[in-house]
Amino acid sequence: MMTSNVSAQVVEPIAVAPLNQVAVPDVNTLGLLDGEGPNAGSWPIITQPEKRTDLQRLGKALFWDMQVGSDGITACASCHYHAGADHRTKNQISPGLKRNDVAHDLLGTANGQLTNPHYSGINDLGTEVGFAVSENELLSLGWSVDDIDGTPGTGPKGDPAFDINDVSSSQGQRAGTFTALSGGRVDSGDLATEDDGFYVDFTANDTGIPDTARRVEPRNAPTVINAVFNLRNFLDGRADGFFNGVNPLGFRDPDAQVLTYTSVDGFSPETLRVPFSALASQAVGPPLSDFEMQLAGRTFAHIGKKLGLAIPLDGQKVACDDDLLNVWANCGGTGLNQNYNYHSLVKAIFDQRFWGDGSGNDVCLTLNPPPALPTKVDNCAGGYDFTLLEYNFALFFGLAVQAYEATLTSDYTIVDLLAGGIATGTLTNGTGRRAITIDVTGLPFETCVNNLALNNNAAGVANAKQLCAEHYAKFIPVGAVSGSETDAATANFAVQVAPGSPIGLCNNPPVCNDVVNNANTLANAVSTLLAIDRGVGRFFAGATGCGICHFNPEFTGATVSSLTGFGAPPVPPLPPGQLRKEALEVPLERMITFNDQAQVYDAGFYNIGVRPSSDDISLGDILDGVPLSLSWLRETILRRQNGEDLTVLDPNLSNDNIDAVAEVIANNELLIPTAPDDLTPIPFNLALACGPGLVGNANAQGRRQGDPNNNPNVNCVPDVVIGEKILRNGAFKTPGLRNIKFTGPYFHNGAKKNLRQVVETYKTAGHFPIINFNNLDAGMREFDLGVEDEASLVEMLETGLTDWRVALQSGKFSHPQLCIPHSHDDTTGKTFLVNIPEVGALGHNALLQTFEEQLTGTPGIHDLMDLCEMPSISSFGLSDIDVPPAPAL
Repeated sequence: MMTSNVSAQVVEPIAVAPLNQVAVPDVNTLGLLDGEGPNAGSWPIITQPEKRTDLQRLGKALFWDMQVGSDGITACASCHYHAGADHRTKNQISPGLKRNDVAHDLLGTANGQLTNPHYSGINDLGTEVGFAVSENELLSLGWSVDDIDGTPGTGPKGDPAFDINDVSSSQGQRAGTFTALSGGRVDSGDLATEDDGFYVDFTANDTGIPDTARRVEPRNAPTVINAVFNLRNFLDGRADGFFNGVNPLGFRDPDAQVLTYTSVDGFSPETLRVPFSALASQAVGPPLSDFEMQLAGRTFAHIGKKLGLAIPLDGQKVACDDDLLNVWANCGGTGLNQNYNYHSLVKAIFDQRFWGDGSGNDVCLTLNPPPALPTKVDNCAGGYDFTLLEYNFALFFGLAVQAYEATLTSDYTIVDLLAGGIATGTLTNGTGRRAITIDVTGLPFETCVNNLALNNNAAGVANAKQLCAEHYAKFIPVGAVSGSETDAATANFAVQVAPGSPIGLCNNPPVCNDVVNNANTLANAVSTLLAIDRGVGRFFAGATGCGICHFNPEFTGATVSSLTGFGAPPVPPLPPGQLRKEALEVPLERMITFNDQAQVYDAGFYNIGVRPSSDDISLGDILDGVPLSLSWLRETILRRQNGEDLTVLDPNLSNDNIDAVAEVIANNELLIPTAPDDLTPIPFNLALACGPGLVGNANAQGRRQGDPNNNPNVNCVPDVVIGEKILRNGAFKTPGLRNIKFTGPYFHNGAKKNLRQVVETYKTAGHFPIINFNNLDAGMREFDLGVEDEASLVEMLETGLTDWRVALQSGKFSHPQLCIPHSHDDTTGKTFLVNIPEVGALGHNALLQTFEEQLTGTPGIHDLMDLCEMPSISSFGLSDIDVPPAPAL
């Protein structure tokens, strides 16, 4: 046993279960899509039997394929190449578009480069928090505060020296209009000569290149890793959990239907609402966004036709040991093997009614003006618009990409280790008759200590803690390092750990019977593990309230398990003095909010005061006449049942569309599976429970006891009441926190470069607690934990929640090569392209670069210094295909 005095360090009970105890709500591997899962017979058959892994492979190819974008460059992965997120720094600023502001305040240009000083702005207390932010500045200009009913306050734009409303996000396409397919990788179209917010005065434009930059999305791109657990996706929740096979809106678009072949005479529309498929809903959004991946006016049928016979991943290298694509890869060359194309793969995987005539033949069609169905063309050798496969390509694309992304779960972290999800083997303490031997498999760290201690005095506990810590530390994989504040977190430990110190010991996770024999690394690992244990305690402490929104193994309450109960893990006991939210397993909740008022809200969506609510109303928006907020949607349905004209309430609401959505819900057409081992359909409703449901909250047991809005209470009104306050404006989906060290910049506006700045934001109850007061989340509070505890909290976030397979891009996190846009040449306007190299299952031999390291030029994987040299696409790092070609004849 290593000698180390740890007796002064309290063992913190873990208030969260390991992620591997949550069932992954993947309709592919569960057997819902192919009807082969337990009691899956009532679900429509979408895929063929024994094609689940092939569906994942198809999705991975589509996700990383640069041919999907109209420009022949932009893939889905272009904004999610780096731990599932995007850490580029050039041409990555979007002005405050969500409040109709097109001026670039931070950089002065759309084509600028972010540097470390840009993230050195201060708040009203003078603390460095990232982009400059000042509620005092806005109040001095006469800003109104959010109304008691949630209507956002407004006011003039602040002085950029004190307050920045720009957003650090992801660049996509130049503005333009789609005209036709070109027959090649770049679509034909016309680039816009002007684009408010993205004007750049290039000095000697190359032929055909206008004075515009690639557009940048008005919200930061969240990671796709672990996104399969979310009930809805996108930060505003518009990617619905019920995939309709056509667009992101799910059941909010009751008219969305795919087309099936039924006879020699024609087609029949089929309505699909595939449950737990927010990733599929999300996947079909960007390819049709003229900010992200297309020239405006393209349809998914065009994408299907374009990709049809193209070589998947054409020009992109695929590692011979890629975890999924290895069996299809053109090993040593580029793209997939010549035996594979997207049409043949779709036909091999999906049920034939969606693409063929029942005999394996294509079905061709010509389009008619909506709402008329297309007309079948008898002879595909003649003229036609699309094949049935191309027409339904959104269905195939969405479900395939979802199947791939569903594999990207990260459950091998130090927090999971502490929670009992990783360590195995036996430990013995003492000798002779007093010896204690325990099997640690499934035991949380504190249970190991309690069960192994020969007695409960300080020395006995310290000895057991040392034994358990050394054993658990041996399951930390090689490559792991301590975080940026480990020295402060371990300042009072016997072994103080310097930032960036190696702490990995296991050469062959998860077995870990091949362990590094290095006393210094073991000592550093033990100290870091104990600091993370302390940080978990601070995370769930009532003082911080972090566990109110990030309370479960997914570290977000916006998940399938939290909102439906499907696949939910056992809930660990809550240690004294700690606080977490109860998962009420319904999508709507009534709670006492920050302003001490009872309000209804969409569980998992919160306004935390990062920016004023009016900067981006997010969940408060309306799409196609239907509210994004499920709570507000429920109220509008009730109002329609009373005969109200909703356009009087808000002219953007549609009576007809909301009536149609209400009918879908009333007819129990929204169905979810019962459990992972029983896929029998059960209704999903806009059910409501009363909160806050805060276990351990003294207020919930004292002053507010008996309040019908507190939980539990038999007097809870289990539905929205017309006219009650609905919390929605400025509310964003709570992100998961796993691998957060590598997913910067942070928050929906990308305004924080590191996790210290994130913690500083929460310490003041957000940046706008006065302006946002009536929309602010109940969990927000002011706190100051002191240097050691706050450093432990940062260490828990940085190091404790990192799955080092993600950090090294090994195993299922391997990927094909990608060339991504990274600003424009100031002279010609050509796009700079940088290379993201392919990586196989063995991963890299170094860690991914963090966003802060990208700002400071600190080395790391994906340093964006490797110029793209992809034949026919780029030369010397400059794009050769910036200008759309003429249409095919």
